[in-house]
Amino acid sequence: MNKVYCLYALYFFVLNSIVCECSLAPFDVRIDHHKVETTNDLIVNTPRPRFSWKISVSDDALQRNIHQTAYQIQLESIKLTSKEKPFRWDSEYIVSSASIHVPYTNKNDLLPSTYYHVRIRIWTTNSNESSQWTDWIQFRTPIFDLYRYITNEDDLNWIGSTKINMNELRKEFTVPNTSPVKSAFAYVSGLGYYEFYFNGNKVDPSRKLDPGWTTYELRTLLVAYDITSNITIGTNAIGIKLGNGWYSQEQHGESAYGPPRLLFTLFITFMNGDEMKVFSDQTWTGREGSIKHDSVYNGEFCDSRNDRPNWARPGFNDSLSAWIMPDLLPSPVNMSLGGLIIVQDMPPIRAGNDALHFEVSTDEQQRSYLKDEELRDIKGARLTDGGVLKPINMWSSDSGLIIFDLGQNMAGWCRIKFHGPSGYGVYIRHGETITLPDIATNRSARNIYTENLRAATASDTYVLRGDPTGEVYEPTFTVHGFRYLSVFAPPNALTKDDVECPFVHSETTLKGRFSTSNPVVNQIQHNIQWGQLSNIMSLPTDCPQRNERRGWLGDAALSVDEALYNFDLIKFYQNFLNLIVDVQRSDGQVPNFVPGNSYPADSNWGTALPTITWQVYRHYHDLLTLESYYNNVVQYVEYLHNVYNTTGLVNFPIRYGDWVPPPPQPMTNKHLITSFGFLHDVYLLINMSQALNRKEDTNTYTILYQKLAEEFHRVFFNSSIKSYADGMQAAQVLALALPGVVPASVRSAVIDKLVTDIRQNENHVTTGIVSTAQIYPVLSDNGYHDLALELISSTTYPSYGYMFTNRFENATTIWELWNAPLTGPSMNSRNHIMYGSVGAWFYSHLAGIDLSSNILTIRPRMASEMKKHLMSKLDCQLSTLYGRVHVSYTRNEQDTAPKSILLRVTIPPNVQARVMFEPLFPGAQCQTLTENKRMIWSSNTSMMNVPEFIVGKDSSNEVMVVHVGSGHYEFHASWQ
Repeated sequence: MNKVYCLYALYFFVLNSIVCECSLAPFDVRIDHHKVETTNDLIVNTPRPRFSWKISVSDDALQRNIHQTAYQIQLESIKLTSKEKPFRWDSEYIVSSASIHVPYTNKNDLLPSTYYHVRIRIWTTNSNESSQWTDWIQFRTPIFDLYRYITNEDDLNWIGSTKINMNELRKEFTVPNTSPVKSAFAYVSGLGYYEFYFNGNKVDPSRKLDPGWTTYELRTLLVAYDITSNITIGTNAIGIKLGNGWYSQEQHGESAYGPPRLLFTLFITFMNGDEMKVFSDQTWTGREGSIKHDSVYNGEFCDSRNDRPNWARPGFNDSLSAWIMPDLLPSPVNMSLGGLIIVQDMPPIRAGNDALHFEVSTDEQQRSYLKDEELRDIKGARLTDGGVLKPINMWSSDSGLIIFDLGQNMAGWCRIKFHGPSGYGVYIRHGETITLPDIATNRSARNIYTENLRAATASDTYVLRGDPTGEVYEPTFTVHGFRYLSVFAPPNALTKDDVECPFVHSETTLKGRFSTSNPVVNQIQHNIQWGQLSNIMSLPTDCPQRNERRGWLGDAALSVDEALYNFDLIKFYQNFLNLIVDVQRSDGQVPNFVPGNSYPADSNWGTALPTITWQVYRHYHDLLTLESYYNNVVQYVEYLHNVYNTTGLVNFPIRYGDWVPPPPQPMTNKHLITSFGFLHDVYLLINMSQALNRKEDTNTYTILYQKLAEEFHRVFFNSSIKSYADGMQAAQVLALALPGVVPASVRSAVIDKLVTDIRQNENHVTTGIVSTAQIYPVLSDNGYHDLALELISSTTYPSYGYMFTNRFENATTIWELWNAPLTGPSMNSRNHIMYGSVGAWFYSHLAGIDLSSNILTIRPRMASEMKKHLMSKLDCQLSTLYGRVHVSYTRNEQDTAPKSILLRVTIPPNVQARVMFEPLFPGAQCQTLTENKRMIWSSNTSMMNVPEFIVGKDSSNEVMVVHVGSGHYEFHASWQ
């Protein structure tokens, strides 16, 4: 074995050293979708991982059309015991351009509970030599069949108490000095929430509100930790804090939920091959700690006099508390229903700086025509501020409360410094806005407004321990949605420096940046990004503040396209798809929200299953996602089909419809709205079946769609007014958004009806959440892009701009209602993501980035020459799995002549693209097209000899098309 090992080592050394002048190593490696550079303890929960990487190129503008020609992957097991055999796999030289989702192809699966490292190098068209190797990337595998392993361990139990609020548990154990420790892997699940301490220190301190919320009886998540470096020879101590979380009746919980409980396993392996296990059982002790009550909705009550600073250290002795033996509690998992305990395979919820990473430039304007000074009027905090907000203002309200304004609506909590005597209680409350002025006096008491929180108190109470040097309170097991906080009777005079508030959300990476010369659009983009982050809390929620915060499928379906343009969330949405299919019934139906049992879903809510599946595939080109959920999508569509067979489209069942159109507008024909959801999902299924080469399904559902399209028109088209249903905007938009529904003979009339209605409403929408998501692309795709820009630029009611220019509030996230300040509190969130759907149009149409095929398309939709002031400049960055796409243009006449455009684009390596130029005014024809001041096409020359570019013109619409490879380009197109 030693001889084989030496030969391998020599082989790797030679391979790594024979290339003298090689290109840069691939970067941004991902393993099973996990981003390596932002994951400290990389756990790959599959025996057959896939790898993705990006090709490094210099910033030289002359480096173009770079493609990968081959790759090599080497993978080894590491940190072996004396009883383990080394494992090595070398793909050797593989001729392939594939750089995303590249499979591990060895015949042997990776082993569970094993350390590995991997490295990658590539060959490209840029060099005959290989690139440098990446650094060795370490990862580990967990126990793959974890649930079976756990159920076979008789000594492993869920523990807690039905007698007291046992929310602190501890255990000491001794590690012998017989052999060095090779590995120590812990698996922890504390329901509803937990924090893990080892030898006195919190493990992974920024990790919060674990584990992710699920339908616990069907899926309970365990979090895996590598604590090898924390283990000491001799006595060690484990500490676990427990919170109620969603495993509680207080948060609409199931009646069987509660009290909190813990499942804990620790597997220690020594270098000599010996093993040691520590389980949760009745050898642990527990007590009620300083947190007397915690609630997602209602905050936390903490009496810090009950803190025990060293409670998780070895040798701890507590003379002031009674630590008692825990009870054995039943598992939350229902085995008879096929329930599972599995490793949590998505990034956790984090607080502050660790919650958000960046793949796009957010402060500097590289290759952008936009200047920094054009982007300085955005209200609210910046995502680059470090994830911790400080108050921008404070005051005393008329009722004597100290009010702090963070300047930004967000999800999280605050750390507050206090100085005061032991036993002094402080009451803290959170709200999204302040009270409106009294009508009679036009004066506000300037208290925080909490009525829209409904039954959620969103309050924290802290009792000081009396530390003479001061103390900081930070909640542990709650989260609030707020911009303002009030502190009642603090023990000391507070200043703004005494308060800081971490932004809390599921860990993710910012992958999209979008800005323009239009300040209204820039503010909307800001509000969408902050609202989206506020509503990713292990699953996509509707809002972060009131007594709801549910995984509504409708909100998730509407926002997923926007969310995937802005953030890297593939693992997050795969987890959500798992939650949906967990509760999918045998007839295919799904509920309106998960976890939950609100069956059956409205068709525009249930669409989350096919829509999220398709959008994840579209953004990541991951066929495995389609394959994993395809049968569930078929089941769901067949459920809708069976309903349709009973009702037809004319009576297709309705629950919510085109939710919350702007008052006083009514909702259009509700059966048309739900029929749209059905046809939309059939059409998506056709696309999925084509991607998976399921030809029989493609044929079956194409025939069904054609039948439904004909029926939709026949049932809902009103020939007397030459429009659909009652002629409202929503009906026309939804019909036009469905391919093949509106016959060519009436299409112009339907579009005219839509446009006329918008103009009769003084360029305002009358649409609810379903049709608002469609109206902007429908207008842009049907010759009315100017009108779409006028709509999005509006600041009068109802509009996105009204949310932050009205005289009552300055919104920094997206409202639930168009008229939030003027309506009642029962359903009136100021941080709701469902109307954030328009953010997808920013990328797909305004920047014109289309990821849906193997060829990247860049086709920015252009305002006409007379309306170009609405958007004279644009800059967009989008980080894809291949690298960064950059689109920047200017039509500002300080930069370029009238009737022309300057367009800079960056195409990442290994990508082919087509760049499309739209006519800048009706009847326009392109006169010249240059790149970097070189003529590549002219209307006066039939043939241009520029082999680097393939240029064409679509004679039907005068759109110019340039085919390019990777690189930086600056085009100039002039029109006459």
